[in-house]
Amino acid sequence: MIRGVKIKETMGGAYLDALLLRRRCRVELYQIRYFLALCETLNFARAAEQCNVSQPSLTRAVQKLEQEFGGLLVRRERRLTHLTELGELVRPMLREVLSHSARTVAAAKRHLSGHRKVLRLGIMPSIGPVRLGPFLAQFGVQNDDVELALIESPLQRLNDLLLASDLDAAVVAYVSRPDKRFRFSHLYQERIVIVAPKGHRFEQFKVVRLRDLQDENLLFRTNCDMGDFLLKTCREQGFEPRIIYRSTREDWVQTMVASGFGITVMPEFTHTDVATVARPVVDPDLVRQLSLVTVAGRRQEHAAAVLIRAVRAACWQEEMPKRSKQDGLMSISKLLKSMAAPDEYNSAEVP
Repeated sequence: MIRGVKIKETMGGAYLDALLLRRRCRVELYQIRYFLALCETLNFARAAEQCNVSQPSLTRAVQKLEQEFGGLLVRRERRLTHLTELGELVRPMLREVLSHSARTVAAAKRHLSGHRKVLRLGIMPSIGPVRLGPFLAQFGVQNDDVELALIESPLQRLNDLLLASDLDAAVVAYVSRPDKRFRFSHLYQERIVIVAPKGHRFEQFKVVRLRDLQDENLLFRTNCDMGDFLLKTCREQGFEPRIIYRSTREDWVQTMVASGFGITVMPEFTHTDVATVARPVVDPDLVRQLSLVTVAGRRQEHAAAVLIRAVRAACWQEEMPKRSKQDGLMSISKLLKSMAAPDEYNSAEVP
């Protein structure tokens, strides 16, 4: 639809400018197409056939155009159908309008066909690549027209980016009180493990009790929002962890562990260094749920919609072993809830 059509001055156009602006013309593109077809044929029946519409439909469209312009465009006199002075005046201008519309559509199609679709996926810093990476790699192979952009940020920042439409989706760990503005699609669960250098005494264990950290040098991952819980639990078991190194960099922490500098605690799918060993933490046992988050009720772009369908179709839980009630498996969700005040909105990430 063309609002406020202004025809530039030519052959009396100054008068028409003022007239059309005063009338606030509302002209549809199909009306312009029908009128231009009539200009070429000067025959309503042939123009209707050319436009693949009925003759009454074409006639009504031209009449609506005349009403908007405030004067006759075509004088219909049996075999002497011809354009009026107003019709001759607007014909080249309307042809340009239609041509400009066609060029705009063509340019948009070229842009979309010549550019890869970008899928902006947010991810929390503590989420490792071991389980998620292969899925995203397979998704990329199956959708080679999609460029995947990973944006790493803390949970609250990811929430803000999602709401501002700067992200299409995000992968997050459990939050203690999910925000109703978002929709959560479960991915997989992962245990929390103790990572030690090869040859360390923990390598001989199947599991490591949290209290066994008492005499160990601890490399503390500062991007781990479960850190406060970890320290609190250690103190409840009667010891203060001996922290000798702090870093947000997972690669640095794991390299320092491999060098024999100490041990660390992290999610199992964040563990990537082959020079180290990982053993599940027990007493308490810990597991966290990861989810794909989108804005509730928002219509997704094609690439994001394809990702969501792939997430729901994937078999995520195969890596998580079944455990009996006697194993004492505890979810981080319960632990965080026990630590949060009842009226506190706690949306912090976990390790």
